[in-house]
Amino acid sequence: MIDKKSNKMKLSNTPAIVAILILLSSTAMIFFPLVSEQQKGEPGSVEKLAKANVSVDIPISKGYIDGNIAYFIATDSSDKHAVSSITNNTGFPINYSPLLNDTPQWIRGQGYVFLNGVQGEAPGGFQLPVANAVPGDEDYSPLWQTNFVKWNENATARELKSVEEIVAAQNNGELNITETNIIVNSPAVKW
Repeated sequence: MIDKKSNKMKLSNTPAIVAILILLSSTAMIFFPLVSEQQKGEPGSVEKLAKANVSVDIPISKGYIDGNIAYFIATDSSDKHAVSSITNNTGFPINYSPLLNDTPQWIRGQGYVFLNGVQGEAPGGFQLPVANAVPGDEDYSPLWQTNFVKWNENATARELKSVEEIVAAQNNGELNITETNIIVNSPAVKW
């Protein structure tokens, strides 16, 4: 309670306040444990973590967005086969996260991976994948729903660099798009 005359807090219910302070300090000990002299410098110690310069090398993958090259990192996927494929192709172990499948449709970005067609730099040996948006766009999300793109046998495959080009080729009967429930956490890092 605050005394209106002095603008100071009165400790009228001292036992309750002491109990709250004890609770707060014990909670703080759980989240911010003290570092003893014996713990200093030991792996996993709070002090070592606070002073550590942790470096992680995450490979960057290329793709197209609206006709321009963009760069991405991948950290998680909802599909075990995708985890294995991305890990094998990049040399960086990504996480299996089946809960990504529960991501609502409106939160998902759209990524298009080519299964045939023009030879290129993508892991499958075909053209680079295409994504629908960059950070700052209203429909950007780092969580990409994978769509497989396959050229029809009678079509003349060519490199497509935007979602609009892919959809136009589908509307012309040149290719098929197969939606999947494979979600990859792959934020754009440069575009």
